Amino acid sequence: MINDNLYLFHLTHDYLEFRFPELQVICESIGHSNCITSHTYTDESPLFTCNLPSDKIANQIGERSFLLKSISKLISQGNSLDDLIANIEQENNQMDLTKGDTFKIDVYSYGKIYSQEEKLQKIEKLVDALKFEEKELKVCLNDKLVKHKFFYAEEWIQSDEKFVHEFDKVNDGTETTKAPSTKYLRRCYIGKFLCNGQSSVVFKYNLKDRGFIGNTSMDPLLSLVMANMGNVNSTSFVYDPFVGTGSLLVGAAHCGAHVAGADLDYNLVHSRGLSSRMGQKYRRKDETIRNNLKQYGFESKYLDILAADFSSKYIRDNFKFDAIITDPPYGIREKAKKLGSKKQTKTLENNDEIIVEDDKHGNFVKHIKYNLGDIFYDLLDFASKHLVLEGRLVFWLPVYMEEDRNKLSLEEIRDILVKFIPKHEDLILSSFSEQRLTKFTSRLLVTMKKKTDKNDNLTNLDRLAINDAFNTELHQSNRNTDILNQFRDKYFAPKK
Repeated sequence: MINDNLYLFHLTHDYLEFRFPELQVICESIGHSNCITSHTYTDESPLFTCNLPSDKIANQIGERSFLLKSISKLISQGNSLDDLIANIEQENNQMDLTKGDTFKIDVYSYGKIYSQEEKLQKIEKLVDALKFEEKELKVCLNDKLVKHKFFYAEEWIQSDEKFVHEFDKVNDGTETTKAPSTKYLRRCYIGKFLCNGQSSVVFKYNLKDRGFIGNTSMDPLLSLVMANMGNVNSTSFVYDPFVGTGSLLVGAAHCGAHVAGADLDYNLVHSRGLSSRMGQKYRRKDETIRNNLKQYGFESKYLDILAADFSSKYIRDNFKFDAIITDPPYGIREKAKKLGSKKQTKTLENNDEIIVEDDKHGNFVKHIKYNLGDIFYDLLDFASKHLVLEGRLVFWLPVYMEEDRNKLSLEEIRDILVKFIPKHEDLILSSFSEQRLTKFTSRLLVTMKKKTDKNDNLTNLDRLAINDAFNTELHQSNRNTDILNQFRDKYFAPKK
């Protein structure tokens, strides 16, 4: 017998690694942590069932999830359509149907394509099983006018137990033919539609239609997902210290937050320099982050964008943000730079080495290399000072993993990946999900939460002492920067 609190989730088939973590964060944000229980979720299917406390919570999840298409109240399920129909007849579900009501049944199949005729045959079987004709219900195909909407879904899964990722296929220059995979019907579901997710929102923020974009503008869907991971809402103040063209601020503003950011590139902040658009040499004056937000009706959420060097202290320690959401430069499409002086080493007669400032160009500010490891440890230090208690830090972390994934379990892979994530005593790791890019490279979407706020009651002298301690050799030696600094070298190293 079907549980009254059993629901059918239909997810998008985009960014599989982020789908369930997003749902978990949403549940936490609405005050019902771990409310998704007894679930059947797997990455290989966009369909799963789970228990929820109420329809109200299901609707709240639907209002926030960008990787969700719909939620339905489960009526019945089975290993085949005939099995499902048999279960319907046994369970005698009460669906609050009234004589003369309108209905519609949508048919969805994951992993298999049905013709329109085949879909109609399935609908006819379901109409008979649900006894709609006896209740004199009328068909209505208009989603806006129909009173009762039902969702029938099938999931067809590869019969091959071993799944080989496309990045792990070895190209030896020979032509090979792959036998077609056999699929089997794992499960059928029928549910009464409850609510839509927010997956269609992403089309509003298409980068092709955006006024200001660059080489590193974030995918709109990922920007929205990151806002959810940061638990962003209408009371939030969100900051991006590597703001670029402001894509992440658009996602945060959509969720209601007031936003601000900073970037080292003065030309980017002030709409100067070369344009990233084909056929356009220079940026126009109206190509700004503020105008991007204005384009979507979020200008009131815009606070300011600073031209600032992240490696320097440019914000007071007692200035707080609810969330820091950012995508630091990896040195691939955009160089990782900071302000400083170029230094050279001079060897004395006694073989001692001293560092000599290169004052060839006087006192002009220079852009120097910003090591990847230093960027991320500086980011964690920055978050520990400027996040409110329970505030979230959400960022992308590049990873180069040389191990053969085919010989490792998912748990072993996660154990390796977690070693790349930098640590800080004031922050706890909330979650991380991996997005594969190539055979060896990937990036992790890391979410951290501030667990302590021990510096809030300190005097100014105490704060100065702590800042000095951050710059000591002991503090720097506690940073495991080597594992992160190697990413760029390995990425550009000749492949064997």
